[in-house]
Amino acid sequence: MDRNRFKQVWLPLSDSFYRVAFTILGSGDDAKDAVQDLYIKLWNMRDSLDNVRDPLHYGVRTVRNICIDRLRRGRRISNDDVSLAEDTSSEVPAADRSLAGREMLEQLEKAMDSLPQAQRTVVEMKFFRQLEYDEISAMTGMSPINVRVLVSRARKAILSAMKDYMNF
Repeated sequence: MDRNRFKQVWLPLSDSFYRVAFTILGSGDDAKDAVQDLYIKLWNMRDSLDNVRDPLHYGVRTVRNICIDRLRRGRRISNDDVSLAEDTSSEVPAADRSLAGREMLEQLEKAMDSLPQAQRTVVEMKFFRQLEYDEISAMTGMSPINVRVLVSRARKAILSAMKDYMNF
């Protein structure tokens, strides 16, 4: 893939990638860094990108994995971490919150990965890209009612998977 084709295909998707990264990381700077890492990764593998059928899905999945790797490695520094360094008396609660957040994110990842492809696709479009049902319908070729049903079933499946984790 040449430079112009890369710009034409991948750069218009940067807002979607940023929203996904921000949702996971919770920080605008961290989200920008994650998207930049994504573009570096994509550029380095540009010769094989012509084979990608759905650039948006591929990019969302890749940026999500980049964000999860950042969280697992603990490379993310946020305002909470700065406050934690200044106030050591709150060390345990902040650490517990951080660990619980990572565990919940992992559980959510497992729940999303267990969804059938059609449900996972419409959930990503609805919640990560913040598209309306009509827009999803037009992009997928499904009826708006079918899109709503898939989103509803996916929500129930995710809630069920998270119910055991959250104890409610």
